[in-house]
Amino acid sequence: MAKSEQLNEQLLQMVNKANRSLDAAQRHIKEHDYDFAVSRAYYAVYYLMEALLLTKEITASTHTGIIQQFSLHFIKTGIFPKEFSKSIGRLFRERQSGDYDFVSIDSEDAKKDIAMAQELLKAMKTYLKEENYVS
Repeated sequence: MAKSEQLNEQLLQMVNKANRSLDAAQRHIKEHDYDFAVSRAYYAVYYLMEALLLTKEITASTHTGIIQQFSLHFIKTGIFPKEFSKSIGRLFRERQSGDYDFVSIDSEDAKKDIAMAQELLKAMKTYLKEENYVS
């Protein structure tokens, strides 16, 4: 398998994982499990940030590193709007809160976070398709 075919296959797997994570977030919402819903919504976006960075042969070993590199290479360059930075930052903070704090995320915030994640995922998947990484 050629290197580009391997990359495309890896990207497709990451897109599928992001989709599964978003599906899980939506299931958690239905179960009124908002902390886990927010966490899965964040991870859906995280997987696609990682995927897009791979298209530029960039990796990072921490969540903060992935977010910083994504911002540098995809937001500051104008590929995605600046508002994405705020949305990603919010999802990261909400995930941190949902995973580690004893204060629970409420329904309204969780639903807002999932809607943000859906918007980000749609744009990132469109980018991957337009750049011919996935079909």
